[in-house]
Amino acid sequence: MSSAALSLDRVKLLHRSPCPLLPNRSRGALKITANARKEANAATGESGNPSFPSKKGSSTPASIIDRRELLAGTIAGGASLAASPTGPALAEPVGSPTFKRCQPANIANTNTFVACCPPKPKRDTIDFKPDTGPMRTRPAAHLVDEDYIQKYNEAYAKMRALPSDDPRSFRQQANVHCVYCNYGYRQEGDPKSTLQIHFNWLFLPWHRWYLYYHEKILGSLINDPTFALPFWNWDNQDGGSYIPEMFRREGTPIFDANRNEANYAPARVDLGYAPGVDPSFGEPTYKTDDQIRQDNISVMYNNVAKVKLQDAFFGAPIRKGNNNGGDGSLEKAPHTAVHVFGGSPNNPNGEDLGNFYSAGKDPLFYCHHGNVDRMWDVWRSLGNQDFTDADYLNTEFLFFDENQDLVRVKVKDSIDNQTKLKYKYASMPQDKVWINYKPLPLAKTAFAQPKSSIVASLPVKVGAGPLTITVAQPKGSASDELLVLEEMVVGMQNNTTFNVFINLPEANETTTLSCAEYVGSFYNIPHFMPGMTESSTRTTNARFSIKPNVEILGLKDADKLVVTLVPRGKDKEKVFTFKGASIQYA
Repeated sequence: MSSAALSLDRVKLLHRSPCPLLPNRSRGALKITANARKEANAATGESGNPSFPSKKGSSTPASIIDRRELLAGTIAGGASLAASPTGPALAEPVGSPTFKRCQPANIANTNTFVACCPPKPKRDTIDFKPDTGPMRTRPAAHLVDEDYIQKYNEAYAKMRALPSDDPRSFRQQANVHCVYCNYGYRQEGDPKSTLQIHFNWLFLPWHRWYLYYHEKILGSLINDPTFALPFWNWDNQDGGSYIPEMFRREGTPIFDANRNEANYAPARVDLGYAPGVDPSFGEPTYKTDDQIRQDNISVMYNNVAKVKLQDAFFGAPIRKGNNNGGDGSLEKAPHTAVHVFGGSPNNPNGEDLGNFYSAGKDPLFYCHHGNVDRMWDVWRSLGNQDFTDADYLNTEFLFFDENQDLVRVKVKDSIDNQTKLKYKYASMPQDKVWINYKPLPLAKTAFAQPKSSIVASLPVKVGAGPLTITVAQPKGSASDELLVLEEMVVGMQNNTTFNVFINLPEANETTTLSCAEYVGSFYNIPHFMPGMTESSTRTTNARFSIKPNVEILGLKDADKLVVTLVPRGKDKEKVFTFKGASIQYA
């Protein structure tokens, strides 16, 4: 993987390094000007527009440090720091959870603790063995018949009726997500490190195992080994993109009162949703149903269909002692967008679907994640390959099965779901709509006259309005080209949400996502941890696949790209920061 020089918006970036191995530069400020549209035009080679002077024999502006030069003394080949914000890989899988060190997470600024730890196992832990039962076919939720709905509700009624300390009970099943996702476990062999299965390459395989055992328990409770969970087909704009009707029936075991009822049909699920941009928060919505439909197709294309690199799709690697990986494209959107779409705005933390600790309390969660899991199968069907890293394949989790046995599972056994887990998904021909989508550029518009310059210090602070930066684009060719926002720090309690555009500095909250300039979105869903405070943050690298967009916009030979970040939603004024940006090829 090669890494590019960094130029943060329109731009003076000078460093003085305290390390004798690095070039000695004078420390300066990040100068931000506002003539971004002219820079965007200049990048495409249009005449009559200013451009920065370059170093002799280089396409990099003279006022900008080349990160390859900056890192040359410490990292061979000038590799980007974006690969791991916490340093080099430790070459050992993340430690499995230790039940003995399980601890509750506190909701910041309250005396409320979220106790999600599992009951004590009755027997010794056993190892997973491939499923030998019949093949189960998971159906699309909007296409199931009344017989299925009756059986589905019966299974959840029996799950809810189990004693609360039974690991198969609905309470304990919901707690599984709570404890794994709110840093409740310490890692085996590394007790100082907590375990988090979001924001990294474990996101998809862990949730696959979670749904597998949840499904097996439900099937056993109704004595039906062929029972399969439904999936919410939110990517299908011709019927599936509404909260399925069976979940809206009050008084049933699959109904949850802690949802945003304003987002029930006829409201179409918005895969680019931002909390606070709907009437339930007292703010007018600005999207028509047709725009939501078109934006949804674009979100699916940009976050699933076009993504080639494993790190960008699954999430970045984490290893023992390291919880800072990087969110995968599928996890950011549509996954997290659907979570916050379904959570209740009347609850302080977006409960149930809109928060990690409470999401599993809504049966709709498992239906939602059925489609997230299906996206893994769809992505592979496009010719993409799974990770083969041994640290990934040998990562272990613990789940209770339908017999109340605690089972030790490995990521490698989840990959072939049809052979080892005995389930598959009903074929959905509508997938081709977003797989074959071809975004078009927006018509060029005149850009406003330059505003006065703004001087900002590092790290770059984003909030309360769009921010435009320029990022140097080196010459390169590979299966994918990535835009990386490096060492981004976001508040763990915040619904941090922003859209990313290239070559569109005038982008704002109302800009459509159904255009070639849109390259992806970032979401942070609120979550808690032991000892958390209001100022608790997480650090990540945000990756966006941009190769098809760059080609469609005619920017393949441009020396730099103009990138605009557009914060959205009720927390858009809460600042997040990042320390750098780069273009990488892989």
